This record gives sequence, C-alpha cells and structure tokens, in this order.
Amino acid sequence: MNDHFDLVVKNGTIVDGTGAPSYVGDIAVRDGRIVATGTVAGDADTVIDATGLIVAPGVIDPHTHYDAQIYWDPYCTNSGWHGVTSVVVGNCGFGFAPCHPEHRDGYVQTMESTEQIPASVIRRALPWDWETYPEWIESLKRTPKGINVGAFLPMNSLMIWVMGLEAASSRAATEDERAEMRRLLHEAMDAGALGFGFSFLQESNTHKQPNGSPMITDIMDIEEAYNLARVLAERGEGTIQTLIEVPTVVHREEVEELARISGRPVLHTVIMALDAMPDYHAEQIAWLDDANSRGLTIYAQALAFRGWNESRFADWDIWQGLPIFSEFQSCGDAKARAAKAADPEFRDRLRATYRPEMMIPMGGPLETYVLGNAAGAAKFLPFEGRTFGDMAAELGEPVTDLIMELMAETELEAEIKIAGALSRNVDWNVAIMSHPLVLPGTSDGGAHGKFWSGGQYGTDLIAWLVRDEGRMTLEALHHKLSSVPAKALGLADRGELVVGKSADIYLYDLADLGYNADRYDIAYDLPGGDWRRVARARGIRRIIVNGQVTFNDNNCSGRTPGELLTSKALAPA
Repeated sequence: MNDHFDLVVKNGTIVDGTGAPSYVGDIAVRDGRIVATGTVAGDADTVIDATGLIVAPGVIDPHTHYDAQIYWDPYCTNSGWHGVTSVVVGNCGFGFAPCHPEHRDGYVQTMESTEQIPASVIRRALPWDWETYPEWIESLKRTPKGINVGAFLPMNSLMIWVMGLEAASSRAATEDERAEMRRLLHEAMDAGALGFGFSFLQESNTHKQPNGSPMITDIMDIEEAYNLARVLAERGEGTIQTLIEVPTVVHREEVEELARISGRPVLHTVIMALDAMPDYHAEQIAWLDDANSRGLTIYAQALAFRGWNESRFADWDIWQGLPIFSEFQSCGDAKARAAKAADPEFRDRLRATYRPEMMIPMGGPLETYVLGNAAGAAKFLPFEGRTFGDMAAELGEPVTDLIMELMAETELEAEIKIAGALSRNVDWNVAIMSHPLVLPGTSDGGAHGKFWSGGQYGTDLIAWLVRDEGRMTLEALHHKLSSVPAKALGLADRGELVVGKSADIYLYDLADLGYNADRYDIAYDLPGGDWRRVARARGIRRIIVNGQVTFNDNNCSGRTPGELLTSKALAPA
C-alpha cells in the first residue's frame, strides 16, 4: 500500500542545503516535516511538478527588524517574496519588550530614529498586549505568521526595564541590577528567546536615541554584556548578536571575550567588501580564522550583495554617526534643513570637516552618490544619472558645497541613488561568501523603508555569483543561505531538505530569477497608507513554510503556517 502525504514536490533539481551534490528527485511532506526524499511513491493532497526548477531550503535571515512589521505583514516582505522562510528580530539591541507602559512611545520613537520605521505606522499597528518579554513572546505566537520568526532579547529594552531610561543611559548597572538582568534573560530563554543582541559602537553608530544621543548599549560598560553571556554559559544554549565593528570602530577583543565567557556562538556584525579599504574583509576573515582556531565560536554576518540606497534627501536619515552631519540631520524638518544647507558658516565647517573615508559607515563617500532627480534645479539637471564626484570635478566645486546647494534649492526634494561603500568586486564577495564562518544576510529587513530594501539578498547572490558569474555553485551558496545560519542560531530542525526537518522550501527558475536592480518599486502598503521602497521577486514559483504553500507565482495564498523559532541544540562552528 502506498503512503499518503500532505504534499509532494516532484521531479525538481533538489539542492538540499547540506552542500551535497544536487539531484533530480522528489520531496514528501507530512505534518509540516519532510518524511521522504529521492523517488517518492504514494499519493498526496497536493502535488507540485517542479520539472526544470531548483528546489532549495528556505533562506534563513538572521538580521532583520521586522519586530513591528510582523503585526501588519504576516509574510515580512520584502523577505517573504524572496524565498526567506525564517527571520530573526531583536537585533542590535532594539525591540519592544520588555517594556513598561510609560516607555512605549519612547520605544516607538527609538525604532524610528534607529531603523527609520515611521512612528505613526508603528503606533497604528502594535497591540501592546504585553509588558514582559514572555508576554511579548505569547503575543508573537498569537500573531498570524506566514514566515517563521525567532527573536533575541534586546539589551536596550532590558536595561531600560531594569534600570530606567535615565540610569541606563548614564551609569553602570549595580550588582543587584545585573542579577535581575540575568534572571530576566533566563526567563526570556525559557519563553523562547534565541539569545540576546546589542550594539557597542560609542558615538560612531548611526543609531541614535530620539534626542540624538547614543544608544544605551553603545555607551554602556561592556560588563553588562559579559554579565548576560554568563547566563548562556550556564544554560549551554543560545547565541549572541553583536553590532560591534564598523571600519572606523573595532572591538574584536570584546567579541572574543563574549565567546570565551559564554562558550556559545557570537554573531559579529558586519563583514563587507569596501572599495575604499580593499584589505578590510581579508583582515576580518584572518581574525575569524584565528579566533576559531583558539576555540572561540565566532561567525561574521555579511553585508555583501548588490544593494543600494535610493532616496529623496528629505528621507535620507543615516548621517547621524558624525557630529557635523548629526547637527544637520537633527536641526528640524526639511525646510529647516534646507535653511541650514544654505548657511555659509555651516557649509564652511562641513567643507573643512569632510573626509571621504569618514562616510563609509554612513552610505559611502559623497563623491559616489548618484543624482537621480534634480527636482527641477537647472544647474544640476545635466548631471542626472551621474555621480557627485563627476559633478565636482567638472564644475570645480567642493562636493559638500554642491550637495548643500542642491538641498537648499530644492528643499531636500532632490533624489539620490547610493551604491554605498559596498564593493561589487566579484573576487572579494566570493571570498566572503565562500568562507565557512560567514553568514549571508544583514538585510535589515523591515528597516529604512524610505531608502533601502535588503530582503532580496538571496535572490541577488544566486543570480550574481552562481548564474551570471559562475563563481560559486548552487550547492555551496544554498548551504550558506540556510544551513550555516541554522547552525549558528541553534535551529536544529531547519535549513536543510533532509528527512525529519521542517518543510521550509522554495522553488525557482534559475534562468528567470531576479528583481528590478535599477530602481525600487514604491508600495503604499503600510498601515494608514504610508509608503515604502520594495524589490519584488521574479522567477520564484513556490514558497512553502512548514509544509504549506504561502506564495504561488508571487500570488499570496493567505496561509499563515509560520512558527516561533527556538534554539534546539549546541551549534559548533
């Protein structure tokens, strides 16, 4: 008698995520799990003919900010359009729990100031049916999800809950407060947290509190993080996410100490290839190898795909990492900033202060910015589609003066496209993606929607490095997109298309795979009719989450089979 299955995917080219060679065959699913692979005999409620398609494990994105968006978008798009079946929130120390009621609006404003998610949108969407972290986990479980969601306990939220906002922003925790934070991390892990996350970049972080001051963890005593690392050591489970290095600020000793104290994986954010610093990624890789050779389990999260920023100057809000630019960004609305841009005294100071290398963490040197739309400014119209570096050379004027003049004349309505500091050097990006300790991603999914979209990184890497350049195999890249992050996060039942694991699968046409890499689309799909920039997928035929189809040729099924992700096992590098 033949077996009966809920779903069978037949005759596809299966790239199972383990790194093993692909094969043409079938996958059978029952109760949300893979129960047979190879040649499957039996009938099924649903049969999908995958002839000519790649069948791969769903992408796992360890670095997103869908903390709010999951409450209005069960599929966490863009990510959910691009074969991502699992995301992690609570990154960089930001989130909405634990939260005393009197701090709710402050948390909302912080998510706007750090991740540029409009506060008005968040206020419309969040039910605030929680105060403690376990209560928020229960709220997340109740929320319909078309994608799996895991979460770190965000350290900023934890410190405010225990110490209060003013104390957490100005002093080290007492021993009693540290004991309470350890207790609360135990409680959060019991509820389902994957570990904890934080940033530690002092004044150099573009993340700022609503009043423009540094985030709490950026200026905290690093002992607060070590204190929590000891909890993971006691439990023998969990992962630590750190935003602790940008090219201008390096804290690798602290990362090593976190790995040493906890005995657990530490996700080091970020590794990237930079044209302005051609040896930077190689130096990071050498450090990763050395640290792991000494028994420290450290992974690097990569920001390494062909992403870009696209924005009106009025919406561009990532210059907060330098005092002179923070002064400009914080002086008021677009009209006030336009007046500031016209001020000769400010222009003089900016011209004297500016150095291209200073801008690497903030979208890249001004010279690399491309003028997309001059908003009618006659002097600048001939330069649409060209860089400000070209413009400065041709006109013989400082690049800072030109950008300020354009903003003053158009009241920040001019549009720019910014490839940023990220290099598109194929050799460098292959070196990053091929390294066994690197996790692709850092999409920042859900954040910066007025100028950025990153959920398409898996689509981009496959099309770029595998299909178009022929520099990586599908087997190697899908291993990196799913299996490696699953191991780093302790997701023992995800990331590979093998018997016993959850049926998170996507099917795509390799020849057709892609998205519009010239311009983002504008989607008016936020609560209240607000807008965002998006990159829609092309060539993805089916997306399956826990055995249920969520997208069929870009058409949403309406099903919400997503689950809470919890750490199941020790994950050595």
